[in-house]
Amino acid sequence: MIRGLLNVLQFFFWLFLLRLVVRTVARAFSAAPPRPRAGAAPPRPQVRAPEDLVLDRVCRTYLPLSRTVTARVSGREEHFCSEACRDKALAAVARAS
Repeated sequence: MIRGLLNVLQFFFWLFLLRLVVRTVARAFSAAPPRPRAGAAPPRPQVRAPEDLVLDRVCRTYLPLSRTVTARVSGREEHFCSEACRDKALAAVARAS
């Protein structure tokens, strides 16, 4: 009787161990990010550093400095939202002179 009980317990032990191995392998090959542990703080979103906005004088839009097209117009460096606005500003200066 005890021997039969030990065999059943051993069977459940090996079954549990097999389940752990299968879950570990499945997590290693899954594309989803790991789930946070219960009670763990949620991940903080990545925040970009604030960036200066500049005004495009042709189309009057504000945009971040890193996304501008720059050109020297009348001896000053100016920022534009696109090459088309830059070309319009340069053409207007050429017509004025």
